[in-house]
Amino acid sequence: MAETPPLRYALSGAGTRAWKMYLPLFGPDTYAPGIGTLAAVADNAPEQLDAVTARWNVPVFGGDIRPLLEETRPDVLIVTAPDHAHAEQIEAALSAGVDVLTEKPMTLSAAQAASVVAAERRSPAAVRVAHNMRYLNLHQAVKRLLDQGTIGQPVQVHLAYRLRPGHGRSYFLRWHRRAAASGGLQITKSCHHFDMLNWWLADRPQEVTGWTRRAHYRPDAAAEDRRVPADADIDDVLAAVIHYRGGAVAHYSLSARSPWEGYTLTVLGTEGELTTRYEVAPVDGTPPAEDYAVELSLLGGPPQTHRIPRESGTHSGADKRMINALLRHTTAQRKGQAATAVDGAYAVAVGEALTRSAAGGAVVAVDELLPGIGTPPAHAGPTWATTGKES
Repeated sequence: MAETPPLRYALSGAGTRAWKMYLPLFGPDTYAPGIGTLAAVADNAPEQLDAVTARWNVPVFGGDIRPLLEETRPDVLIVTAPDHAHAEQIEAALSAGVDVLTEKPMTLSAAQAASVVAAERRSPAAVRVAHNMRYLNLHQAVKRLLDQGTIGQPVQVHLAYRLRPGHGRSYFLRWHRRAAASGGLQITKSCHHFDMLNWWLADRPQEVTGWTRRAHYRPDAAAEDRRVPADADIDDVLAAVIHYRGGAVAHYSLSARSPWEGYTLTVLGTEGELTTRYEVAPVDGTPPAEDYAVELSLLGGPPQTHRIPRESGTHSGADKRMINALLRHTTAQRKGQAATAVDGAYAVAVGEALTRSAAGGAVVAVDELLPGIGTPPAHAGPTWATTGKES
């Protein structure tokens, strides 16, 4: 039997995420050998393309992805371009029959997300969304415990995320500071958290009530470390109540200025409670603990503590796990761990529903933002090149 040739990848967007995460896959000192070959790179910035060609002998293209697709015919397009470019590039690849791995958020709006899902259903190709927080070993442990019914049926979830001042302010200094380019923190950042909630609960969000404000980073701030450009129009404090189809309610918050970075999580179930704390950077500046603790308080049983070792690497090891799952034939992909286009759409739609609710003061129905998405295709659906074309 002839050996299957390695897959050919094209990359759109040669910014920081591409250089840290994806370009190193293709040598010279790859951290994940055997993934495949780099066929082409696209970016709007000539200096970024010059840096690529100085290290990799590949064709380079401007920001219009269509010439790249037509001339190089990759197997997979990796989208790391700015958020506002995702929808157009994903749909162009699907129209060309090319699989897509896109960074989050999949799109800037629910309407774009619904359009991407419709395009995928017309195409032989498929989309996977790089929601890397699914691959953190702590988050996988939480998922397992919930799926096993350890605390019964989840009833309430409380997820409070916070960012350190330097990280939070950075969103107001880059292109993310304009809602037209990023959707605000509720999409560019919180889509990660909304996807995680949807995945943990194995449910779809039904209604969202939201609130946002700018409390920390302003052009007229007295402190220099809070001052930001005058054209920044996004908020830095978010809160939402998300009602799920199955009856669970999630209480979510994000603050972009906090003494420490990470989150606290509490899941209240019919048979007990699960709590954990994820620290990226502790308050005192010391390194995070060597392991995570998932605490279970059970009705009618003794408390339990599950210790999960902290792994090394970017995003606490989640990035490498994601690459292995999405770009290799691994069981994680076959078990449905990967975020699909529909998953990506619901993560974006919750963020948009939060924005709409905060602006209008009303409860927003998520499915009304995603017309037609709940109707499955008549055929078996698109497949994913990197898992042997499994559905």
